[in-house]
Amino acid sequence: MKKVLSLFIFSILLLACGAGDASSEEPLVIRIVDDEFSPKVINVPVGSTVIWESGGSNNHNVIASDGSWQAISSDYFEYGIITKGDQYEYTFEEPGVYEYYCPYHGTNNKGMVGTVIVGDVEYSAPVEKVVVELSSNVLEVGDNKQFNTIQEAVDSALEGDLVLINPGVYNESVTITTDYLTIRGTNRNSVIVDGEFMRENGIQIYDTDGVSVENLSVRNFSLNGVYWNGSKGFKGSYLTVYNNGDYGVYAFDSTDGVFDNIYASGHPDSGIYIGQCYPCNSLIYDNVVEGNALGYSGTNAGGHLYLYRNIWRDNMSGIVPNTLDSELNPPGRETTIISNLVVDNNNYDAPTNRFGLVARGMGIVVPGRVGDIIEKNIVINHDKYGIVASPMLDAKLYFSQHVQVKENLVLDSGYTDLALAGPWGPGNCYEDNIYQTSTPPLLEQLHNCSSLENDNLFSRFPLQGDVSGLMMLAGFFADAQNEELDKNRYKEYPWPKEQLNMTFDNINTPSPAINLFYVPSIDTMELPYDLVDEDLNNLFDAKKEIIMSGVPISSPSIWQLLFQLYGYLMPFVLYAAWTALALYDLNTNNQVSGGRRYMWLALVFLVPFFGVLAYHLVGPSSISKTMKYAAIGGGLISYLIILILTAVISGLV
Repeated sequence: MKKVLSLFIFSILLLACGAGDASSEEPLVIRIVDDEFSPKVINVPVGSTVIWESGGSNNHNVIASDGSWQAISSDYFEYGIITKGDQYEYTFEEPGVYEYYCPYHGTNNKGMVGTVIVGDVEYSAPVEKVVVELSSNVLEVGDNKQFNTIQEAVDSALEGDLVLINPGVYNESVTITTDYLTIRGTNRNSVIVDGEFMRENGIQIYDTDGVSVENLSVRNFSLNGVYWNGSKGFKGSYLTVYNNGDYGVYAFDSTDGVFDNIYASGHPDSGIYIGQCYPCNSLIYDNVVEGNALGYSGTNAGGHLYLYRNIWRDNMSGIVPNTLDSELNPPGRETTIISNLVVDNNNYDAPTNRFGLVARGMGIVVPGRVGDIIEKNIVINHDKYGIVASPMLDAKLYFSQHVQVKENLVLDSGYTDLALAGPWGPGNCYEDNIYQTSTPPLLEQLHNCSSLENDNLFSRFPLQGDVSGLMMLAGFFADAQNEELDKNRYKEYPWPKEQLNMTFDNINTPSPAINLFYVPSIDTMELPYDLVDEDLNNLFDAKKEIIMSGVPISSPSIWQLLFQLYGYLMPFVLYAAWTALALYDLNTNNQVSGGRRYMWLALVFLVPFFGVLAYHLVGPSSISKTMKYAAIGGGLISYLIILILTAVISGLV
């Protein structure tokens, strides 16, 4: 045994020494996170090998700006695809400045671009933009007009120009790299940009400020309908976006923008998305979003980001801001969701990705978020949860913290109306909501916002959360791993009806996206009964059953049932076993008597978990070490193993 132990220790030391030597020779790694290279600029010696490693969930590639090399090529598509977990390496033998880009999210000079500086060479960083005097020319597109294609007009435009598009179907992808343009259709329903399922992005704006896209339709692209990347000032208004292969309207690493009066449907990710910005200084209002995997998704976004007076209905799930390591700037935080109608998001026939399968049947979900405000929303008729705050496990574990859920109408949820899935961070609070069920029970009483503000001790009492909620979510992940995804379902989703056109005082007047942000008057907003286009009672489904405090009454899957029961029951089973052991020992232990015995009894009973652990680990417990290791160490290890197996089976790790 001693030989084996010595050999083990020697092996560990040898590995440690080897690891130390190798660290100096490790190749340099550039992370490919969603829509960005990290770091963006890197300086390496001549002869260095650089590795690009994809951690993003979107399609990516790495292509030299001069076309001399690329990570992946394809015989079937215009560009090859790097997926999550893939690596590509390239050795730079000559000094110089090597620029590269991702063709799905950038051009060879804007958007998702990066630079490798090899050796001691001069490199000038991009100069900050200077706002020039804006033009106000009108460039018309269409039959018998100045330009036949939108791209021709965009390429000829100057800063401040209006590209006015006449009715027609434009089979093209449009790339905009000129600041402060207005792209406007004369008729929302008859000006159509069509990708024919052969082009990646419909209208794409890279590292370009102040671009407005208005009053037109975008459909049938393999990735995104309208896409801003790295923009200050953006506006999507009176757009109809449908049946695109990823997102409808998409703003990434962009600030100071507005999405309003958009109709979005038939997307396997989200109809509307704002990601990786802080502060975003952006507004999303008066939109109708239905028939998508997620109505709204906003990864690592927040800070003066307001979603108000929108209708999110008939999606697979409603509003899902989140936190992920696949993008920079985690965690997502400080988004205000107020006065929205979130109803009947149980559309299992919508096109979807894996995350849509996990979140289906939920109204508002805030996983791993910090400081979000969810207030005065109507959230009705969801198969699973109405409003739920939960942790988010990606490469790291992110807890929901300081999330406020106040004055919402949340009814008729299949599992529970209000849920706080544990473990969780501090400061989450619930107050003045109209609801029927909550997990854990007495959620508003234990996590009352007023109590938190007043630093009420009871509000901070431990064991208020419900680990079973997190385990149930893990069950959803497990189910999602076993389901086949029809990635082409978006191509067949029903087309929408005609939508309301934008009105203009003068259709020939440009309206670039400058100084659009303002703080809306949220104090005056109320529950949006006026957005409900039918009798509110008709939205209820009284036949739905509920899950209360981790006990399933409806019909969850075997994984959901198993994980939830373990998550809910096992901590209490362990606590009960440890407590029974402590009480038996206190009764039979002759070394503890009188006031000391009563002190330990009080500690065991009044300080859950920690009191009984203190008695067994540092107190006068006479229980043998073997029994304590088996009861405490074995119990905790067993629970940890169950949690790990849950994460593995769920596909979380």
